[in-house]
Amino acid sequence: MGLIRSGNTNLTPLSEDKDLTAYLWPIVREMVKTAIENKQNLIVEGCYIPFDWQKDFESEYLENIRYYCLIMSEEYIRNRFADIKKYANVMEDRLDDEWCTMESVLADNAEILALAKKHHVNYILIDDKYEIHIEID
Repeated sequence: MGLIRSGNTNLTPLSEDKDLTAYLWPIVREMVKTAIENKQNLIVEGCYIPFDWQKDFESEYLENIRYYCLIMSEEYIRNRFADIKKYANVMEDRLDDEWCTMESVLADNAEILALAKKHHVNYILIDDKYEIHIEID
């Protein structure tokens, strides 16, 4: 958001994910490399990570990156949509949450799952409980 708010781009929080990715990924990619070079931990979250992200890193970087895509199952969304809406603002205040309908969440998750499978990336399917345990060495 800092890059968007800086005025150095015409993008907005409502811009298409593909446009946000095209603009932000080159910056985020270099932040990841810098963190690895400095032996720092970094969590990167958001639509600006392309599914073919691995092509942008040499092996010495790849061995230090753990990628996980979190995806909710259709059943999880249908059974817990009220909670999804209720907690949508926990991490950040959303000024306009009109877009968040069950249909849009189902469609977004189906698209993300298809892309994760197509690109053979690690994903965690949240089906019964939203409990995630990842071992990081």
